[in-house]
Amino acid sequence: MTAGSSLFSPASLGPLRLRNRSIRSAAFEGMSPDGKPSQSLFDFHRQLAEGGVGMTTVAYASVMENGRSFAHQLWMRPEIVADLRRLTDEVHAAGAAVSIQL
Repeated sequence: MTAGSSLFSPASLGPLRLRNRSIRSAAFEGMSPDGKPSQSLFDFHRQLAEGGVGMTTVAYASVMENGRSFAHQLWMRPEIVADLRRLTDEVHAAGAAVSIQL
């Protein structure tokens, strides 16, 4: 094994198995108008997965509407569960895992 080669080897986080150790950290995307995931957000995270990242992180999700600190920040609520499922399904189909920063 050469220096740095472990980055591209599979890894586990508890029961979650990642295809590699490359994890895209949370960085505000600004792609959630009205607090809902947009097509741009879906495309962004799917493209990261297609590019080979092991896991991508959706950033700045507020658990309450008045907890949002930025325009176009994701707001967690029952009405967006189907959209979040779609985002998750697209990332998984491209071979990566997905997490969310609350």
